[in-house]
Amino acid sequence: MIDANPGTLDQSRGDHPVGPRRSWLRRLALPVLIVATLAAGGAAWKAHTAGEAAAVPTHVPLPAERPVELAAVEITRAAPRTLVETVRVSGSVQPLEQSLVKSEVAARLVEVPVREGQAVRKGQVLARFDTVELTAKLNEKLSNLEGAKAQLVLAEKTRAKNFALRQKDIVSETNMDQAQSTFRFQQAAVSALEAQVELSRKALRDATVLSPIDGTVAERAINPGETLAVNAKMFSVVDLSRVEVEATVPADDVARLKPGQTVRLRVEGFGAREFVGEIARINPMARAGTRAIPVYVSLDNADGSLRGGMFAAGDAVVAQADRAFALPPAAVRHDAEGDFALVVAKDRVERRKVQVLGTWSRGDLVQVDGLAEGDVVVTAPLPGLAAGRAVKVVGS
Repeated sequence: MIDANPGTLDQSRGDHPVGPRRSWLRRLALPVLIVATLAAGGAAWKAHTAGEAAAVPTHVPLPAERPVELAAVEITRAAPRTLVETVRVSGSVQPLEQSLVKSEVAARLVEVPVREGQAVRKGQVLARFDTVELTAKLNEKLSNLEGAKAQLVLAEKTRAKNFALRQKDIVSETNMDQAQSTFRFQQAAVSALEAQVELSRKALRDATVLSPIDGTVAERAINPGETLAVNAKMFSVVDLSRVEVEATVPADDVARLKPGQTVRLRVEGFGAREFVGEIARINPMARAGTRAIPVYVSLDNADGSLRGGMFAAGDAVVAQADRAFALPPAAVRHDAEGDFALVVAKDRVERRKVQVLGTWSRGDLVQVDGLAEGDVVVTAPLPGLAAGRAVKVVGS
């Protein structure tokens, strides 16, 4: 009899089931094989790693220190130089000496031989007045003086006669006093007329107008034929051999200025030519409505090249240091031990102690002591750079 389940055998015949058991064994064998393979691979990897570890030496040398590269703009070679501190000044050129010639007499002009721009010497004739009226006035004063002197002689004789008679008690004391008074009055009249004569003579001398200084006629305000009053403007004469610049300086900078300091100026129209002068005076007051104080700079102008009214600008030297060492502020460093600079020597950075002596160029430079000529100083602000570090300068 055939069983309905084809995967089993008849137990009455003593057979065991075969199909399901073999299927289970096959399913179990595949995972076991995979695990065994992984275990074998892990053991082989450990053996390989152990072999490599045994091959690596126990001491590995450290790599060499890499130098810090410094560009040429980050260093500077120390060299002594002249440090100059200046104050800016500017203003207009003016003649140091100028004279305004005015009329001393009231008369008519008959001659004016000079014109603007003409050089004149002291005592040279600038103009002449008509002297007819002035001479007549002088003669009148002289005549009056002669009459007064004659009256004085008579008054003196009368006084002497009355004095003698008074001693003999012939005349009264009143007559004596009257004679004395008349004599003194005539003395005063003579003195007054002598003064008038001197004034008339002076007016006659002033009729010829002379140059008061050596210089150049800057202005002529008259012409021949004019009748001038006393104190009328006639000429302006300037001496250009010495000129000065009336410069205005802010009040904050005037404190650093003093007479005698050197000033280097450039004047418009002269290109790069430099004029050297010195501070002659400093005004004690600021100009009204401003905080600027006038400073007067004297210049030598022997060749007469400078003219009044030209604009000049330049610098006044207020301080100077020769053969000084100076660094940018960033090159001067500070720590607990004081001020120092980093100097490159034998491809390494050294700490060089310096002493700060002052600042120049409005803080752009620091004067120091402690450097030698030729020292290569690190001027760039590199916070990570320290003494003992290897460096390499690249670029030119």
